[in-house]
Amino acid sequence: MTTKCNLRMISAVLVVLLLTASAQAQTGDWQAVQNLKAGTRISVKAQKRYVCSLEHATPDELVCEAVLPRLTRQPSRISIPRGEIREVRLEPSQTKSGLIGAGIGAGVGAAVGASSGTGSRGAGAFFGALGGAVLGSVVGTIVPIFRRGKVIYQG
Repeated sequence: MTTKCNLRMISAVLVVLLLTASAQAQTGDWQAVQNLKAGTRISVKAQKRYVCSLEHATPDELVCEAVLPRLTRQPSRISIPRGEIREVRLEPSQTKSGLIGAGIGAGVGAAVGASSGTGSRGAGAFFGALGGAVLGSVVGTIVPIFRRGKVIYQG
């Protein structure tokens, strides 16, 4: 295979991975919110948008601990009536983004390392994968691949 063909194949795989990762299911089932474990990081869109840690959800309200924009930046317990909630999303995981970035970086690094250089292709692929995984992990953690979390409730 030529280098040009390798780069096309890598680009196609990256596009498929990113499109698959960003696909989101949407639901109007409040039970999905009630089934979340305490401590789950969520964002709630009501009159305002809150990013918070879920305490519990009842049939009538959602209670969570949020960091509100104040001078102290202290967490505040908030209770939002279900009727006011327009959307609940799971907050994206930086760890997950870092692992996906490492996987993508390793694949690209291995392909580039194997296709370039005059020495052993195996060594080039190994070191390319290693460098790509480190770089991809850092980029994936700093710049989350999942900008918006999965929607679990829309009201």
